[in-house]
Amino acid sequence: MQTNFTETQLKDKDNQSSEKIFKKCVHCGMCNATCPTYGILGDELDGPRGRIYLIKDMLENNKKPTEKVVKHIDRCLSCYSCMTTCPAGVNYMHLIDHGKKYIEKNYERSTFDKLIRYFFIYYSSEY
Repeated sequence: MQTNFTETQLKDKDNQSSEKIFKKCVHCGMCNATCPTYGILGDELDGPRGRIYLIKDMLENNKKPTEKVVKHIDRCLSCYSCMTTCPAGVNYMHLIDHGKKYIEKNYERSTFDKLIRYFFIYYSSEY
């Protein structure tokens, strides 16, 4: 995959790592075959390949995440089954984590979303 990061953007270590990973992706789509959300929803943007495009676009263009992008990124279960089927060895785990971190920094969630996330984090740490 071709990338268009600026030299300034590549001074960030996460962007450096992500750029190398983006370049490994050959768009074959084998990752979608093992992705549960893609299997259920059938939307390209709900599979690893689609999310990679969304994350790449956000990072390269310093875009503020939209509600649509956040929805598709949030739907990733982080099961990483896509990584086991990727013939190119794309480290999707780093890309989705980088995308989620970028969203948390640049997207204002609704009060309801914040509340739900708080309870999930709070109660999951109890067990």
